[in-house]
Amino acid sequence: MPTPELSVTEAFDEALQAGAAGDEERLWELISHLRAHGGQEALEVAARLSDHRDAARRELAAAVLSQLGAAPGQAAADGPFRERSLAVLLNMAQDESDPDVLYSITTGFGHIGDERSLAPLIRLHTHPDAEVRYGVVFGLLRRPGTAALDTLITLSADEDAKVRDWATFGLARQTDEDFPRLRDALADRLDDDDADTRVEAVHGLATRGDERAMQPLLDILESSPEPSDPGLVSEALCALAAATAAPRLRPHLLAERDRFLDDPIDEWPDNLRAALARYGEPLLR
Repeated sequence: MPTPELSVTEAFDEALQAGAAGDEERLWELISHLRAHGGQEALEVAARLSDHRDAARRELAAAVLSQLGAAPGQAAADGPFRERSLAVLLNMAQDESDPDVLYSITTGFGHIGDERSLAPLIRLHTHPDAEVRYGVVFGLLRRPGTAALDTLITLSADEDAKVRDWATFGLARQTDEDFPRLRDALADRLDDDDADTRVEAVHGLATRGDERAMQPLLDILESSPEPSDPGLVSEALCALAAATAAPRLRPHLLAERDRFLDDPIDEWPDNLRAALARYGEPLLR
C-alpha cells in the first residue's frame, strides 16, 4: 500500500517490519511520514511503545517522537508536540540500556533542543557504545553554557573518530564562545589521525584568530589531494589571513582570489574581501 494511504497503526507496523528486514530506506520513509502526518495518534502510539519490552519498538517510538509534527523547514523545537514528546523521551532516558534506543533518544534531544535534556545527555557521555556518545554530541550541538561545552571538549578527545570529528565541529562551528580551554581542545586536534577532524580544528582556531592554526592550515593548502571540504579550508584561510596578515598566507589568498576570477560569481564573499584588504590587494589581478 502506498505510504500516504497507510493508517498510523499500519505505518508503525510496516516500519517495524522494514527495520527487521534491514530495509533502512523504507524504514526512514515511514518514520518521516509518521513525523509529518501522524499527529496526535502517532504521539499516543509512540508513547505506548516507549516502555515496550521489545527494543525495536522503543527505538522506533523515540525516532518518531524526536521530530513529531515539525513541518518541512521547521525545527522540532517549534513543533506542536514538543512538550509531550520531550516528556516521553526524558522518561525513556532514565532507565534505558539498549544502545540503539539510547542513540535514538539522544539524537531526539538534539532535535528538540530543550535544556531539560542536558542532564541525561551529560550522564551518557561516557557510555561504552560509540554511537551513543555520538548521539550525545549531536544532542549537545548549538547549546550554550559551560556544562554542554565542557562535555563537547571531553568528547573531542574521544577514542572514536566520528565522535571526535562531530565534537570538534561543535566547538569549531556551532558556538561563538571563545575561551582558552575551548581553543586548547581545538589545538589538541590539529594532529588528529582523522583528516576531517583536523580540518574542523584548523577552521575553529583560524576563525578565532589563533595562530596555532597557521602551520596545519599551510600543510592542508599545500597538500594533495584536495581536502574533502575545500570551502571550509577557504573560510579558514580568509579568517586567519584577515586576522594576522601573515606573509606565508598571501600566495594562497591570491590563488583563492584567482579562482573566483576564473569562475565569476555575483558577489565576492565578504571574508575574502576583508582578507585581501589586509594585504592591500585589489579584487582584480
